Amino acid sequence: MQSEEQNAAWLRLMNQYQPALRRLTQSYEADPATREDLFQEIAFAIWKGIPSFRGEASERTWLYRIAHNVAISAAFARKRRHGREVELPDSAQPPSSAEPLDRALVRREQRGRMLAAIRELPAIDRQLIVLYLEGLSYRDINQIAGMTEGAIATRLSRIRDRLTARIRGEEARK
Repeated sequence: MQSEEQNAAWLRLMNQYQPALRRLTQSYEADPATREDLFQEIAFAIWKGIPSFRGEASERTWLYRIAHNVAISAAFARKRRHGREVELPDSAQPPSSAEPLDRALVRREQRGRMLAAIRELPAIDRQLIVLYLEGLSYRDINQIAGMTEGAIATRLSRIRDRLTARIRGEEARK
């Protein structure tokens, strides 16, 4: 693929999938600067991968496979460098002006707790729940994660149960 075609394809992919990729980075990184670095790494990996895309999977599936592989690799590299996870700051997303402030603050707090809980999951569980939350089918998740659809369904059920228990436990402590 010519560089000009590659650039055009990359721009189209970034315009179409940037919000989803940014949500994905939130599930891996709490720090905004580190999250932006991860997004840039993912964007570059996608750009590099465009010439080898053969269309055997959907474009969306291919893109998520790259994004999760980069995110998992970055998380392992960070753990090796730092030896432990960094503390999670409060969610920095501003409340929507369309809803009352108190409801927006509660939603932001709930979202922050959910993201923190997701970040603590093992890498494969984190990958599965993020793909599920992005609305991918079990078939698409299978193509990305390489697990059978039955295994995905079972694992997602257990992940949802763990996340629910953790968040309810945190709410009970308040």
